[in-house]
Amino acid sequence: MRAPRRAALRALLGSAAAALALGRRAAHAAEGYPTKPLRLIVPYAPGTATDLLARQLAPKLGDLLGQPLVIENRAGAGGIVGAQAVARATPDGYTLGFAGSQTHAINVSLYRNLPYNPVTDFAPIARIASQPMVLVVHPDVPARSVAELVALARARPGQLNFASTGSGTSAHLSGETLRTQARIDIIHVPYASSGQVFAELLAGRTQLMFYPYQPLKPHIDTGRLVPLATTGETRPAWLPNLPTMIEAGYPNFVVIPWFALFAPAGTPTTVAEALSEASRRALADPEIRAALAASGTEPYFAGPADLAAFTNSEIERYREVIAASGARVD
Repeated sequence: MRAPRRAALRALLGSAAAALALGRRAAHAAEGYPTKPLRLIVPYAPGTATDLLARQLAPKLGDLLGQPLVIENRAGAGGIVGAQAVARATPDGYTLGFAGSQTHAINVSLYRNLPYNPVTDFAPIARIASQPMVLVVHPDVPARSVAELVALARARPGQLNFASTGSGTSAHLSGETLRTQARIDIIHVPYASSGQVFAELLAGRTQLMFYPYQPLKPHIDTGRLVPLATTGETRPAWLPNLPTMIEAGYPNFVVIPWFALFAPAGTPTTVAEALSEASRRALADPEIRAALAASGTEPYFAGPADLAAFTNSEIERYREVIAASGARVD
């Protein structure tokens, strides 16, 4: 055998051996995993919709994995603080992030200097669920439909305020979408926390808001807030008598916050697959599905590859939504 051919063969065998060793290391990384509690970073404050959903799922995931998931709230800057903490964590499968549309799709177009890349800095684990927003008004607002609200806003330009938990959030983008599509003059009032948002809205100092159903439910049930519409493509099972914004006359009005599990980039594939399978099994559990439905959440499982493709498509979709709304955070 000639020297060049022998060299080529040695290189080929070397590459094969390296690939085999890598595969063995990945398999070893998942063997017996997990052996200690996992840290689940929620990039929002306790009591927010994302936090409540994470706390619903964490115990079941812990049972399936054989180790508890310890929730760590790392709020700040529209989810950036928590997401960045996940991206910088050791990729060993023991730090996960419970994030979604805000951190991995909206922020890309909202911030000029995002300190992480939502595609390359994370390993997608599983898409978990979505939560259509609900448009509510204070009961003193003389409107009981979207049409009546729009007519009122046109009669009182600049006099109606819509609340949100910060610039660029789904609540903000929903309000801006209503403002631009209905061609009305309503004023955005951002707050630093969900507690402040509800205090101001329930007191009538702001008049309307788009928000996930679960935190709104007790106030809707007691009549302290009045629901007018939802922002999904179809009516949700928990508010079957409420029209969508599409039915209210706005065919392009669809804003559906979604939630998913991510790990730091470099997390072994076998570990990601184990976490994804646990997520699939958790979402198939009848008790979990019933609890999610009661909280206004639609379970939606997708594995790592599908979540990666979905995230890319959502980045592009929200790029158009944000451009149309004019929202920007420097």
